[in-house]
Amino acid sequence: MREELKFNEDDKIAIIAPHPDDECYGASFPLITMPERTDVYVLSDGSHGNKDKSIEEEAAIRRSQFDAEMDYIKPHKAVWLGYEDTTLTKHYEASDEIDFTQYTKVFLPWNESFHPDHRAACDMCCKSIQKQKATPECYIYEVNAPFHKPTHFIDITGIIDEKLKLIEFHKDQIEQKAITISLNKFRASQMISKTSVEYAECYLKINPYEIAYIERSRGAYDDLLVRQKY
Repeated sequence: MREELKFNEDDKIAIIAPHPDDECYGASFPLITMPERTDVYVLSDGSHGNKDKSIEEEAAIRRSQFDAEMDYIKPHKAVWLGYEDTTLTKHYEASDEIDFTQYTKVFLPWNESFHPDHRAACDMCCKSIQKQKATPECYIYEVNAPFHKPTHFIDITGIIDEKLKLIEFHKDQIEQKAITISLNKFRASQMISKTSVEYAECYLKINPYEIAYIERSRGAYDDLLVRQKY
């Protein structure tokens, strides 16, 4: 059963983005409505996100787009860790740079995503939370595809235009815009008891002390979007 995700006035929020744009695709609500209490951590440089650009060129493009988005939305803190795109499985130390004990809510990428960086980011953050004995509420967010049995939703109808503004900062990845908005409309269509909802984000609440890392070999199970880019 889905519950509406509620925020408290004293919440301190962290959004973990494997790539520079995931934060606005999957967890736009806290970023837009309470930026002064939201920290954004980007783990990788997004440098493999455009096959028509060199790794160095793409890394610079993605960094400038992310910086422009952050300058506009002005979160409490934006941290660029900058590990090479697609290599997070080799850098499990990345999330140890984040002090999870200061947060009440943490938003993580889907641990069953077909993208290896998304899976690794969720897993490494859960491991860091365990090591730090931190106790935030943890919510997984969607990016390219809907996950099964979300536990929470939030109505983003009133902020959809602002979400689109954030997405449009990432012009190098603009094909994601249609995917994200379609996913938000799909989730709204499931809110049968709330007919006024036109766009919604869904989340899956997890226990970071119990989450399992799901590894897949590259091949038949790869996400098509990943295969197109890498």
